[in-house]
Amino acid sequence: MNNRLAHQDILETLWGVDIAKFPAHLSTINLAINDLGVLKNYPNIAQEDFFNLSVKPEGGVELTERWRKLRLKTLGLEQKEIIHPRWFDCIVGNPPYTRQEEITEITEKKGYKESLIDKALYYGRQKLADISKRAGIYAYFFVHGTKFLKNGGRFGFIVSNSWLDVDYGKGLQELFLKNYKIVAIIESKVERWFEDADVNTCIIILERRKDQKERDENLVRFVYLFKPLRHFIPPAHDMWEKQKQRLDAIENLKKTILFHNNFYQTDEYRIYPKKQSELWEEGFDAEEGKYTGSKWGKYLRAPEIFFKIVEKSKNRLVPLKEIADVRFGIKTGANEFFYLTEEEIKEKGIEKEFWIHKDDKGEWVPNYVVKSPQECKSIIVKPDILKHRVLLINKDKKHLKGTHILRYLNEGERKGFDKRPTCESRSPSYNLGNQQPPDGLWFKAFNERVLAPLNTYRLFSSDRFYAIYLHNKIYKNRLFLYLNSTLAALIVELFGRVNLGEGALDNMTYEAASMLVVDIRKHNIEDGRAFKSLLERSISSIFDELGALSPEEVALEKVKADRRELDKIIMGDILGLTDDEQLEVYRAVVDLVRSRIEKAKSFGKKGKTKEGIDVELLTRTIKEKLGDKLLGHFYRENILNQKNLKKVKLFHPTKDIHIKNELFGWRLSSGKDHIDCQNEAEAEYLKIWLESGLEEGRVPKDESYLLKILPELKALKERIDKIISEHISSITSQKLQNKIMQKLQGELFT
Repeated sequence: MNNRLAHQDILETLWGVDIAKFPAHLSTINLAINDLGVLKNYPNIAQEDFFNLSVKPEGGVELTERWRKLRLKTLGLEQKEIIHPRWFDCIVGNPPYTRQEEITEITEKKGYKESLIDKALYYGRQKLADISKRAGIYAYFFVHGTKFLKNGGRFGFIVSNSWLDVDYGKGLQELFLKNYKIVAIIESKVERWFEDADVNTCIIILERRKDQKERDENLVRFVYLFKPLRHFIPPAHDMWEKQKQRLDAIENLKKTILFHNNFYQTDEYRIYPKKQSELWEEGFDAEEGKYTGSKWGKYLRAPEIFFKIVEKSKNRLVPLKEIADVRFGIKTGANEFFYLTEEEIKEKGIEKEFWIHKDDKGEWVPNYVVKSPQECKSIIVKPDILKHRVLLINKDKKHLKGTHILRYLNEGERKGFDKRPTCESRSPSYNLGNQQPPDGLWFKAFNERVLAPLNTYRLFSSDRFYAIYLHNKIYKNRLFLYLNSTLAALIVELFGRVNLGEGALDNMTYEAASMLVVDIRKHNIEDGRAFKSLLERSISSIFDELGALSPEEVALEKVKADRRELDKIIMGDILGLTDDEQLEVYRAVVDLVRSRIEKAKSFGKKGKTKEGIDVELLTRTIKEKLGDKLLGHFYRENILNQKNLKKVKLFHPTKDIHIKNELFGWRLSSGKDHIDCQNEAEAEYLKIWLESGLEEGRVPKDESYLLKILPELKALKERIDKIISEHISSITSQKLQNKIMQKLQGELFT
């Protein structure tokens, strides 16, 4: 954009679109007031869905009829031909971070999600990208925007950084590699850029290039900022001198990034250039003959020592999946039914064969289950600290006649446990399958403590963990000694995901399976007995284990002695790292964990808003006031225990809900949606569940029974509404009220 142009000429170069009225109008006002003395002063800003901007057969943008009419009316002219660009030089934006499954809920339009995906992905009959259904909506902004950019045109977006590392980001990576020179990907180590978004973000700068050679030879600059963005770019200002300073700062940062062709680091930032063709090769699977994706986040967050390790240890590190299978722990679908204490089991008289099994020595032992990471204090988890046992019921009901377990099953079915989605997907619903205790456990999420429990006592694990099964059991001790080493802590920081924005390091099964480990089939780590103290003692936070809260405090002699001995074998004897390089590993781990946690605090306590309201605290307070016996309890106790039920699909109400006695019977309606009911009692019953956000409900066919339970259900709903209203009615922000209601909604049905 040329700042020397007249105001009206600049306006003619800018085009904007937003689906929401407020930002569209605000942008219009902000642009117009720059020069109110100009007659042709109406900006090209429309309140419109970006995905409604279609592409002409010959290319370029086709404005919607609504945009044309709005512009004509505002200009106050009888007729005016709008000359819009066939192609755009630049697209800049901050797309919403909405997940696909939330799209329909937000738009309140049936079929909108499918329509959006279809509009975005196809250019005529050509499909531009393979985007996973788990990707966020922002991915489709990139795909759709590609149709409008001229060759050499640029994209500048701020989006969630999840696409860098997750499996469903591979489609976006492939789109970029095949259509763009990736100029720069910028992320902050010290701050989140949006307070209200529970995700971490990155800036992406792309340049549209049709020439493959140009794309392949391009250097992608991965830029990691060690200082807040305001350190590099001053805030926007009305004064021209300040504007000039801001523009100069942006230009200076751009030149700095593009100047470096090799790894470069200061106390302000780190730049890691990577040839674009190498990114393609890294993610291309020759056996499958297609691009399958790679973790690009490591080029932003990985310390230099990581790349030294990879270079030195090419034949000594392998993906975990070459040595073991990584699976989910037991998914019961109804933990309160399947996980019981021995006291509860004995009280119900449940027969031993359903909660006790034979171990490798042929001795009978209880089905101990590790339910939560909080139960894992040490690497070896001892059964005497575990409270719960898992029920494994592998017999058909006809073989359970006269047993206490059958009575317990029937009691569970009366409470509706068998109707829960996970249970209902099994046949029979109570059979958890042929469960085998894993060789060890892997946490789904890490905070300050990195721990991989070794399953010496053959315990079962809940789905709060991933279960690891070695291909060859003789390497069991070796593997779990490695997984509890400091090098493993470094690797997991780089192979996990930090996009949640809440400080936790998340990892999926495929990420755990792809994590690099020492090839313990070729390299021996001393027998576990040599590390008895390490295996049995309590494992603290990584800061306590390494004796340092910051990289500057790290020293070899401060590391706990047993951990240091293990690390010397892995990093020194096996990988050949010097003492100085091992110090770099320790510093890197402390730095990565600390920055991950500190970054989550960059907006203060989680849940704090501009209105000064702690959302998490308020939500917890409301939950305590509501108590335990809520709608879900009522539904299980009074509905699911009935035999004569029918299933009714509910809709999402867009307007007030009405009950009317129509010509052909009772009808429950909201806007254009409606449900025909057998009687007034059924309509009143369904209205309550509709208001509560239930997507599907079961209805007793017996009208007299409905009339009997309705007063209690209405009273319960009124009590819940009253308590919630007392706590949130004074909040002026509708968005904040909705956020709290969304958090509470799931609690009502537990």
